[in-house]
Order: sequence, then C-alpha cells, then structure tokens
Amino acid sequence: MRKRSILMALAIATVSMVGCGSVEAASGDQQTETEVQAEVEVQATDETTQIDEEETAKEAEPNYVYGTATLTYAEFYSGDVSSTESYDAVSSATTKKFEIFPNMNTDYVDETTNAEGYNILGVKNVNVAVPENQADAYAKLNDSFVRTEDVPSQYKVVSVDGDNVQYSATIFNVAATVTDAKAELLTGTNWGDYQLNILEDSTAYIRSSRDDEGNPISADIEGIIVETASGLKVGMEHLQSIWVMPYEISFNIEADNTHNTRVQFDNISELSKLEKEEIVSVTFINQNDAYVYTFDPVYVKPVYRDVEVTATIDEKAGTMTLSGVPEGLENTTLSATYIVGKGHDAVRTVIYDGALSGENVDIDAKALSEAKSSQAEEGSYSVAISSDNYANIAVTVK
Repeated sequence: MRKRSILMALAIATVSMVGCGSVEAASGDQQTETEVQAEVEVQATDETTQIDEEETAKEAEPNYVYGTATLTYAEFYSGDVSSTESYDAVSSATTKKFEIFPNMNTDYVDETTNAEGYNILGVKNVNVAVPENQADAYAKLNDSFVRTEDVPSQYKVVSVDGDNVQYSATIFNVAATVTDAKAELLTGTNWGDYQLNILEDSTAYIRSSRDDEGNPISADIEGIIVETASGLKVGMEHLQSIWVMPYEISFNIEADNTHNTRVQFDNISELSKLEKEEIVSVTFINQNDAYVYTFDPVYVKPVYRDVEVTATIDEKAGTMTLSGVPEGLENTTLSATYIVGKGHDAVRTVIYDGALSGENVDIDAKALSEAKSSQAEEGSYSVAISSDNYANIAVTVK
C-alpha cells in the first residue's frame, strides 16, 4: 500500500502543477482539472498493479541451491534434444580408455573386475540448480550431488516430486557462435557409418590434433548436440560419437553393427533419424559454457541396404575384380588400402584410389608386393565404394 500512496501523491502533485482551470490537449481540445486528475489516478493504479505483479512473481521464485551431480545421458540431454527415450549404457570392450574423458561416468572398478570391459553410464560434474526446499530430497535420490557456493554460469534446473526427479533444458552460457567453420561428412569410416568433421577457419577452439593443448573444447567435454535443418536434435555419447579430439563426431544409423565392431552404438533409434537429413549446427557442451557452430547444410547420404560386395585380388595380374556392385550409384569411385598393424602404428599402402566404371580395376601390384615383403606380419585390406548418392559401401576381400 505504501507504493500506492507514493504514486497517488505523485498524481496529486501532477494535478497541482496543472493548476486551476483547464488543460489544452495535443489535439487542441480542452480538459478540465477533474478529467486530468482521473486520468492520472487510472495511470497510477495501472502502475501499482504492474509493480505488485512483479513483486509477487519475484517472491514466488524459489531460492536455489547450486552444485554438481552425475547424470545419465537421458537426464543430461533432457530438454535439449528431440528425444531421450532410447539412451542406455554404452559398452566399451577395453579397459584402457576409462580415464581419458574426465567428465565421462563409468562403472569401471579395476582391470580384474572389468576384465571384459566396462559400461559408460553418463556425465559427471554437471552443474545443477535445486530449489532450496528440495535440496535434501534430491541429495538422497542422487548421492553424487555436491553443493557449491558459487552460482554456475551454465546449469540445469532440478525438480523433485516424491521419488521422481526431472531436469530442465540446459541454461546455456554460449561462449562463442562460430559461423565460418566448414563441416565435412565421411561415410564408412573406422568409427561409424558416418564421421562429421568440424574444420575451423578463423578460430581454434576445438582440439583437432594430439599436439593441441589448452583448447577450450577438449577431452573434458560433457556432450555434443547435432542439429538438422528440420529441427531434429540428437545428443552424442562418449567413446561412440565423442572422441578426445572432439572435432570428429561419429555415428551409426544401423542396428546391425557387424560391419563396424570397433564401436558399440547406443541410441540407434535417434541416430538413425539423421539419415537423409541436412546437418546445419553442432553445439559442444562443456561444464560451464558451450560453443555453437553453424555451417552450410551437410547431407547425410542414405545407407545402401541389403547389399554385399566382394572382391578378389590377383597379385600376379595386378587386378581387383568386384562382385555384387549395386545399381544406381552416381559418380562411383573405389579406394583400396593394404594395412599391416593396428591403430596409429599401422602401415598403410594405397593400392587403388580412383574411378570405378565396371567390376575390374588395375591395382598397384608393385606397391602391394613391397608392402607384403617388408612386413613380417600379415596385413588386411580396407576397400570401399564411394558415390554421390549413397554412403560408402564396404567391400570384403576374399
């Protein structure tokens, strides 16, 4: 009521300044002192109502307790992606990479307990804001919750209702929006049906080589969201789509993973929706900030299904003969590499890389012979057919 009294006093002062008699309006009409006073009182009442509403809304806002918590991928991406219904634990067939992502949560205990590998469960150190009157209940439901004194620059709001915990969309602190980066999409890679590479031009935020140090987007990344022109948003997970050099983002769209056993993919039902979409944006999520990259649309070429292509190599004749090449491929090319060893230490020898117009190509027989004779270990072949309209088709060498 004190605010209303102040406003009414101002209204009376305004009328007093007008003085006796009438006031000339902008239109030239005459207003009496009573009419002016009535208008001022109405204005004062409206302003009082607005202030009261603002005060009521402010008083209704809860006081928050801030902290960090470990979340599942479904909880972490809640409100930020198109769907979180298909997230599950990601399996890792190795025990060697459980520490490379500081914010990756796993069930790893030790090499004996996890001799067959471990599961990637979600994201650690996620900033959260919990209503003060729900903080104790939340701590009981999520024992990873650790309170902090400072208000984080980026966080998710928690809501507790009984035993049910819900998380809001992330309140992002966008550190930069980059519009001049390039995006390239590779298909049929070692890490997935697709590999999206974000190549920076004027900026250098993303770690893109093993020599990089101090990049704000690095191994401590918490998540990545890929967005398409249609509005589809899909969240990526560690060690299946997110790597130590985060400029590389891989994903499968096929439930059948026999063609790519190096990575086990979760959330296939959402990843598969990226097929035939145009990717236009990628958001890299750290604990306290996010970096958004927008670029020209990148078309996700469809997978050519129900096809099996084989190849036979005649080293003496220096030829490779293909069988089962499907029809309808446009601007078709073939790449063939002989590989000895594994990982970064592998020795790779390209024996063909060029156009494919039939079922026979001449390979570099001399290079293949030298590669075989110089290595005691037996090698393997990596052969793929590329086209403008379909994702790469892997070729099995008999």
